[in-house]
Amino acid sequence: MAKSIRSKTKRTFRNKKREDSVYAVTEAARLHRLNSKLTAIVSKDSEGDVPVQEQKEGEDCVPDEEINVLCEPTDAMSVDTEPRKSISTHGPRGSRREEWRLSKGLDPKPRRDGMNRKGDLSGRRKAGRAKRRR
Repeated sequence: MAKSIRSKTKRTFRNKKREDSVYAVTEAARLHRLNSKLTAIVSKDSEGDVPVQEQKEGEDCVPDEEINVLCEPTDAMSVDTEPRKSISTHGPRGSRREEWRLSKGLDPKPRRDGMNRKGDLSGRRKAGRAKRRR
């Protein structure tokens, strides 16, 4: 049986890779990039138009010259202030078969022509035991 990604051995080896191997540099760069994005978001005021300079007591500012240029993010994170348009999950969603039929100029679902004994439209499948058993 395959091991889940939640298993303790998988998690410990993943953590070792993050700390000791080549991936450690990538992980550190990722953490630094995410930290700078989050501090930029937090440093803005509630409307998000003017950056706010807040400094806690006993905390020194780090000059820009001392920050490593390689670790700085190249792309700025775009913060969406507008509410997202919700995606509808209701209503019919066509299958690939229906899409193919539409592309050929046919109806998405074939018409049902047959009638049963009651005068209603017949079902798609015949009743009883399945005919093709292979």
